[in-house]
Amino acid sequence: MREDLIQVVDLQNLDLEIGRLQGEVQKIPQEIAVSEQQLTSSRQAWDQTRNRLGDLEQLRRRKERELEEVTAEQRKRQGRLFEIKTNQEYAAVLKEIEGLKERRSKLEDDILELFDQIEVAQGVVRDEASLFQEREKTFEQQKTTKGGELKHLQEELSRLQEERRRQANRVGRELLQTYQRLLRSRGGVAVVAVKDGSCLGCYVALTPQTYNELRKGEVLLSCANCQRILYWKG
Repeated sequence: MREDLIQVVDLQNLDLEIGRLQGEVQKIPQEIAVSEQQLTSSRQAWDQTRNRLGDLEQLRRRKERELEEVTAEQRKRQGRLFEIKTNQEYAAVLKEIEGLKERRSKLEDDILELFDQIEVAQGVVRDEASLFQEREKTFEQQKTTKGGELKHLQEELSRLQEERRRQANRVGRELLQTYQRLLRSRGGVAVVAVKDGSCLGCYVALTPQTYNELRKGEVLLSCANCQRILYWKG
């Protein structure tokens, strides 16, 4: 294989590895962001359950205060029964007392139901708290692990980019310009091997003459279809 072709093949291999590493480097922050969003959602779910529990407890306290007020009012009405002089007024107060009893019974039922709802809500809060804490622990571990991976990848990427600069200097100026142009226009693949008589960039078959010349390795050849630089591995 021609020396200039060897140099450009090596450059392509470096660019492919650099591209792979850049993809890994970009992927890690995205993975961390997804996990962080999941953690935020878990925190919000926990907050919502705590807010729900707080609302229920607030409602229970309000009902209990109301029950105390109704009970006190009922006692007050019952105390008046001994002071009433007329049957009409006596009957009216009795009716008020019955209404207060019904209201008191309803409040007691409401409070009992709220106690049940609060007990359920407390269980949900505990479950959401446990889930959040578990996810928080997992997230922190992942962030540490991924942070280490990212640092390693960035160091390796920096090393390869420096090696790439040195390798690019070994390639002739005209060939390098052609390579760079193809790299941009052909999705990061400017140099491809030939297998079974076909270009592995576009999978179009080469002419027998081109294939034979490629095997000799005496001239620099490009694919007539995709214009990528060709080489024969042997």
